[in-house]
Amino acid sequence: MNVGQIIAVVDIGSTKVCSCIASVAEDGHFDILGAGYCVCFGVKCGIIVDMDSVCKSIAKAVENAEKAANLRIKSVYVNVSGKFVKSELINSEIDIGGRIIKPRDLEKLVYKSIKKRPGVEVIHSIPVLFEMDSMACTADPVGMFANTLKANVNVVTVPKVQINNLVVGLSRCHLDVLGVVYSGYASGLSMLDEDSRQSNQIVIDFGGGVTTVNFFFKGVFCGLEVVSVGGQNITKDIAYGINVSRSNAERLKTLHGGAFESFDDKKNMILVPMQEENNTINLQQMPKSDLNVIIQARVEEILKLVREKIDESVFKSDFARHLVITGGGSMLTGMREFVSQNFKKPVDMKRMEDFFESSNIQIGNDFSTAIGMIKFAVLSDNIGIGSQNNSEKNKREGFFKKTINWLENNL
Repeated sequence: MNVGQIIAVVDIGSTKVCSCIASVAEDGHFDILGAGYCVCFGVKCGIIVDMDSVCKSIAKAVENAEKAANLRIKSVYVNVSGKFVKSELINSEIDIGGRIIKPRDLEKLVYKSIKKRPGVEVIHSIPVLFEMDSMACTADPVGMFANTLKANVNVVTVPKVQINNLVVGLSRCHLDVLGVVYSGYASGLSMLDEDSRQSNQIVIDFGGGVTTVNFFFKGVFCGLEVVSVGGQNITKDIAYGINVSRSNAERLKTLHGGAFESFDDKKNMILVPMQEENNTINLQQMPKSDLNVIIQARVEEILKLVREKIDESVFKSDFARHLVITGGGSMLTGMREFVSQNFKKPVDMKRMEDFFESSNIQIGNDFSTAIGMIKFAVLSDNIGIGSQNNSEKNKREGFFKKTINWLENNL
């Protein structure tokens, strides 16, 4: 991408829609120009269930980002998430014939790994580990001689109907889709720096509707697992456990909630707007510990399910020496320490504020997917990391156009 080129992204989550606008800088970096968000009630576990509600949230989030950036956008990258996103490592091999490996050979290798799967769309096809003439290659093989070239390719798929709904929703907001990015992949890109690329990483993204487990082999996205429990479940537990509305439960979780129940929490009192039988609100004092006991129980369940997913995967828990956490749920007080204690591993958590030079723009780790999508767009355009080959890219662009044409002709 050229310096100064504008990138816009929309992250559609189960609790809110986030939008970011950035300008490409030198050496693959970017500057955030504006960010916006809006609460969202039309998505369940990553799946759109109320199109009108989602469209309103998209429009408001984008409008807020445009106001902050002082510009209008027409096309965006959008995320996809949920339990129907699948990842599979495919072995692919091509004959080189003793000549120098060229970039088009890598495209051919990746394209060969993509099988026709009815009803699903390939959104990522990422070479993880190359092998030349039965010898492992730890670097980019382009420019070296070989007889055969092999690779393990991480192929990520999502149901076409899920992408259709994303394209339709954005089209109603007068936005074209430039590309689709898996949320967990984007979150990992936003979290991992150059130092972390020297080792394997497990990135746990605590979302509103789902919690995803994402595996990175020396910085390369190589697999995923999904747990269909997230921050929304914590909010529901609070609402039911202390008899408050969902909105007040979310507020209590954000302002006072923590993953640890400390001794001081029993002394610290918080005001709780409890609902009476006649629908009136009665402000009562409650020990902070009562709130955190509810939160801790659900967090323990989520981490138990995450551990089971890791142990059931081909990577296992010893794949990485330490974990990385992100997403809105990671911002709970004490979450980093609680995860570390539970898994008996060091846990890293990078602050999204590090991307913002302007003090007027404030975001948290609930923007990690949006930041990662911008990074994906920059990297994909420059060096093809995580992107499809040209043939596949053209096919995807055609798919989006067909969807929009269908929308115009049938709605």
